[in-house]
Amino acid sequence: MDNAGEVILTNEDSTMSKQHLIKNLDRLENIVENIRREALQMEEEMDNMYTTIDALRNSDSLNLLPAIEKDDINQIADRIVNRCNTVKITVHTTRSESQQNCLEEVNSLIDQTVNMLKIDPDNAKSFCQSYLASCTSSENEIGNKMFENAILGCTLDDQKRIHKRLQGLMDYIVHTTCVVESRDDL
Repeated sequence: MDNAGEVILTNEDSTMSKQHLIKNLDRLENIVENIRREALQMEEEMDNMYTTIDALRNSDSLNLLPAIEKDDINQIADRIVNRCNTVKITVHTTRSESQQNCLEEVNSLIDQTVNMLKIDPDNAKSFCQSYLASCTSSENEIGNKMFENAILGCTLDDQKRIHKRLQGLMDYIVHTTCVVESRDDL
């Protein structure tokens, strides 16, 4: 009678119980992956918002406005940026030391390209194109071997984010160079 409150599981019950637990754990794992995917999408939307605000602040349209209207636009942009800064979305990607070093190298190369934009937009565009080519397996485009080696050392999640970041940078470069070229045609 000492085991009156215990549930005695047979081998069959144990197997069914284990299957039930695994099924629940699989369901929970799917929920976590969906949350990660949605958080990454929100993170990307925030990055796009910052990029758009930066593009607006540096646009020729803004420079054509009178100073008081320009100040109004900048105040609205500041308010939006400050509001965005109240939201923090972080999806942690587990990386080995080697993967972390590769990611830092890739980010450094991209940052150099961004800084180059102000000085030499054509060369920055060429670097960005070669980095994008390094992210794909296209044989038609020439990639950058140093960038390719670094990005191959990154996690798959990081590779996807880097590709999106480069595509966004390329879109920005194309947009700003098109604006400059059309202004030069006037």
